[in-house]
Amino acid sequence: MSEEGFYKELEEAASRIEEAGRSALVVSHYDADGLAAASIIARALAQLGFALHIVILEQLTHAGFARIEKLAPSYPLVLLVDMGSGALLELSKLKTKAVVVLDHHLPGSPAENVEEVNPHRFGIDGSREVSSSGLAYLLAKELKGEEAVALAPLAVVGALGDRQDVGRGFKLIGINRRIVEEGVEAGLLEERTDIRVFGGSSRPLVKALAYTIDPFLPGITGDEGGAFAFLKDLGIEPTVGGRLRTLNELGREERKRLASALVKLLLGAGYSVREAERVYGATYILTREPQDSPLRDAREFAQLLNATGRMGYFELAVALGLGARGEILLKATDVAGQYRSLLAKAFKCVREENIVKEKETCVVVDFRGKDFLNERVSGALASLLLPYVKGDKILLVLVDSPEGVKVSTRRKESPAVHVGELMAKAAGQVGGVGGGHETAGGATVPTDKIDAFINFVEKDVRLSGDRQNP
Repeated sequence: MSEEGFYKELEEAASRIEEAGRSALVVSHYDADGLAAASIIARALAQLGFALHIVILEQLTHAGFARIEKLAPSYPLVLLVDMGSGALLELSKLKTKAVVVLDHHLPGSPAENVEEVNPHRFGIDGSREVSSSGLAYLLAKELKGEEAVALAPLAVVGALGDRQDVGRGFKLIGINRRIVEEGVEAGLLEERTDIRVFGGSSRPLVKALAYTIDPFLPGITGDEGGAFAFLKDLGIEPTVGGRLRTLNELGREERKRLASALVKLLLGAGYSVREAERVYGATYILTREPQDSPLRDAREFAQLLNATGRMGYFELAVALGLGARGEILLKATDVAGQYRSLLAKAFKCVREENIVKEKETCVVVDFRGKDFLNERVSGALASLLLPYVKGDKILLVLVDSPEGVKVSTRRKESPAVHVGELMAKAAGQVGGVGGGHETAGGATVPTDKIDAFINFVEKDVRLSGDRQNP
């Protein structure tokens, strides 16, 4: 295992693509990283003259795989990004000339006839050091050379969407760091340290606070009046000359006061110190986007992709990644507003309804029966609710799915259990599918097997704890 071998695998994947015919089926995930990765691949292949069919999936469930299986014979190349490493044997049976997989999730058994690029196989942490959009960017460089550096900002957007800003000061690390440096050197990116509210560089501070959903700010997110009152209580005047002020207009002392107050707010809501401190750290600016654009801040760009994807507007997300603006951007921002309202409604259910069940090793938040939610939102809810979980319990969020129950799982630094492995194992026990990363994963489980699934997870986590503390 070596980084040299990783880049050799990228070269071989590029060769396989160049040898295929000039049409491709591109399959990706609906989250920000998957959508950014699909956009990067689409831009690179389109420039090489490929005709493309893009399919966005929740995961490789039985229905999802059946869809790929039906389409594959019409294309000499099937390229999967942000998924596929756990289903290589099944993918090897597709009736097509070439199958290429770019995935940063925990890989399964390798298979012949599939060209797979997965950083985990080379000792590179795909949960922290490179996302699927980063892999897509590196592949685009193999295909297009230095011309592909123009796609570096989109790779950073995807990495932020997957919360890979885990370095000191919440900077990107590993291969992601190199991509940042290439973008900065090309004049496409700028890295700053600042208060990380939604679109703080482009919109009034009251709106930026109210639009912030990661982290979810109690009494502020979704409530401009609450944001206005919060600033007034801090002695920070929200307006000047009859208009709302922006973050950039705050003085140094005001910024320090605001950052400190936001950290205290989150600590009071149950966030860990590490999570609360995420409101201040590295921000990444896309310098070619207009000053007032919601796409200028890479994290805001990621949240727009995430919102449009989870609300099912895949075509808007990919269009943004391909460079569309104007009416497309207006529609995407409207969808993002709907998404924030949906999340606020879900949080209200958590506060006011009996849907949270504390178990021995897990906390289960059961949104089944909530018709306003779809299965694509479960992962976002799990990430946003995790800071409220006390102790070291694992969080399971349940949402109805057309194929059963979608389970999104998150954990903090402990217990020492690999969530992706656990989801794959537990789902496999009950006829479902699952997988993921070390601290985040998901599964789709038959409705009548959800109790057995949860019991298996409880038992497995308990046994892991016993093994850790004999």
